[in-house]
Amino acid sequence: MDDGLRFDRGARYGAAIVAATFATYLAVASDFSAIVQAEIYAGAITNDMPYVDTFQFVLVVATLVAAFALLPTSPMRRVGGVTLACVALFLWATFGLLRGAGHLAHLDPLWAVVLNQGFIALLAGVGGWVVARGRHPLSWVVMVVALVPPIVGPRLVEANVTSGGYALAMQGIVIVGGLAAAWGAAGIDWWVRRRLSGRDAATGRQPRSATTRIEP
Repeated sequence: MDDGLRFDRGARYGAAIVAATFATYLAVASDFSAIVQAEIYAGAITNDMPYVDTFQFVLVVATLVAAFALLPTSPMRRVGGVTLACVALFLWATFGLLRGAGHLAHLDPLWAVVLNQGFIALLAGVGGWVVARGRHPLSWVVMVVALVPPIVGPRLVEANVTSGGYALAMQGIVIVGGLAAAWGAAGIDWWVRRRLSGRDAATGRQPRSATTRIEP
């Protein structure tokens, strides 16, 4: 009898969910402002926080890449998920540094949304997951959840919520919203493919494949 552990499809899928959830949480829980401060005050203030924040940023990217690489899906879908997540995170870091240095002084409402950590965490995490899972294009409607953090965040500030309360609220919104979006995308994909399969069966064509159960 074989008592060894088998890293089969179910184990890979579970590990990918854990890694993606952790990376999404870390992406919104970490404070990357010190990286911007290091760009502005380089050589003026002795501070090791930029190194810590840079390490956390690299950890977020590496964990998301690992999550999508573990998913039991086609190589092209894995590449697509990794590409979306990396492009979103590195563009966010680049524009954040440029804005912190004063090079992006215009379109403040736009940058307030695009550079919001909650927005980018959901865009990279959920967007990469939807691509890697090969969901139907209609399921991309769930990405509207990424707009919740930049909308709720300023309201919490106006309500004089403490910094701890603000951080917990943002983390909760991102984690719960991300899980809900992943399940929503799975449900939409299942519903669309089931309708297409039924239509093909009614017209006598070869039915398209449709999953028998819903999983994110």
